[in-house]
Amino acid sequence: MGNVNNELKMTHSCILSRGKEKIVRVTFESETAYAEGIVPSGIIEKQNGFTEDEVKQLELYLKLNQDDIMKKAKEITGITHWF
Repeated sequence: MGNVNNELKMTHSCILSRGKEKIVRVTFESETAYAEGIVPSGIIEKQNGFTEDEVKQLELYLKLNQDDIMKKAKEITGITHWF
């Protein structure tokens, strides 16, 4: 990402099904970079603009925070069932 002042924004989906597996898609975005990963595997599947070390840091973040991310995604999933 290079620029220290470059803000990194993280968003995530609700709980999704991939076969029998429950997953959450997580997106990291800045003005100059984009990455898309999956929890609980903690793997960045697509990225553009991040260095190899930055991708490893994002994957570590996903792995260390997977429980919290899944919990927050379940809250969104619950809301979608209202409609």
